Amino acid sequence: MSGANCSLILGGLVLLARSFRLARVVAAIVALGGLAAFVMMVGPDASVMRAAVMGAIGLSALSAGRQGRSLGFLCLAVTGLLILDPSLGTSIGFLLSVLATLGIVLLARPIASWAPASVPSWLASAVAVPLAAQLLCGPVIVALQPQFSSYSLLANIAVAPFVAPVTILGTIAVPLVGLLPWLAIVPIAVAGASAAMVAAIARFFAGLPGAALPWPEGPTGIATMILWSVVTILMVWLVLHPVWAGSAVLSLHRHFVFLIAAGELTVRRRWTDGHSAGSPPPGMRVAGLRNTARDAARGRLGPKQNPSGRKQHWLLAKSPRPKPPRRTPPAGGTLPRRR
Repeated sequence: MSGANCSLILGGLVLLARSFRLARVVAAIVALGGLAAFVMMVGPDASVMRAAVMGAIGLSALSAGRQGRSLGFLCLAVTGLLILDPSLGTSIGFLLSVLATLGIVLLARPIASWAPASVPSWLASAVAVPLAAQLLCGPVIVALQPQFSSYSLLANIAVAPFVAPVTILGTIAVPLVGLLPWLAIVPIAVAGASAAMVAAIARFFAGLPGAALPWPEGPTGIATMILWSVVTILMVWLVLHPVWAGSAVLSLHRHFVFLIAAGELTVRRRWTDGHSAGSPPPGMRVAGLRNTARDAARGRLGPKQNPSGRKQHWLLAKSPRPKPPRRTPPAGGTLPRRR
């Protein structure tokens, strides 16, 4: 959350400075000074330094009237930090921070744009931002701890409304504690309640069944997580584009049918070229044998030439004329003789 915290601090300070009718350059200087104080207060961690440097570069460019891309700001911040402190290249926190920011820069906007028009933009962004960060951080996380957090996306979405009060009000309360302690009670209370809600949500999702599923270790786990991230993006695309997905499935079905028909035609042509025209193809011969066996099992026999044995007349065709009814003697009597 270091990137989000630094962004909240910078945005809040810029809005506060602009509310006092300060110039753009002066507002940027005030925001950068507040950001430096915030970094000194929370500690110069690797992820915090990356977020602070990136935010400072972006704010400086915007205040100078040069609108640049976030990816360029990220590359410039990472390059500058690695030049100043090469040991950051071995920091897992720095790597996760860079990957999370890279995912947000590259994937958050496209994923949010995939949402239907009926979905509010704030809701689409609330889902797209943590999803994009999680997709790129997942391979590194499973390398450190081989398990899959099933509810991490839902937990990040649920705690998002409580991050801003914790960061902004907690930062405001720090100078008030030394100057006006009685006035710092309200921001501390609200920030503390918001932090308690974040902790309660985290404990709730961690206690659900299947919250931490086992995952392969080593390179296999990293490769499978990368594959899972790609599959997740494709699944999100298909779910949010049902019409396109349906047409793609139908088109794929038509191509398979065409390939099957073409393969069958090729097999028949090859058999015709290599065998005589009088004998049936092997597939037809097998089908004929199966039909004959099935008919024989049902009691239907075909005509037989030169039958052998006695009583051969039963093989002859039956007469079409109806036979006279057979007379049976009554009980205890005999039939009268015909004259």
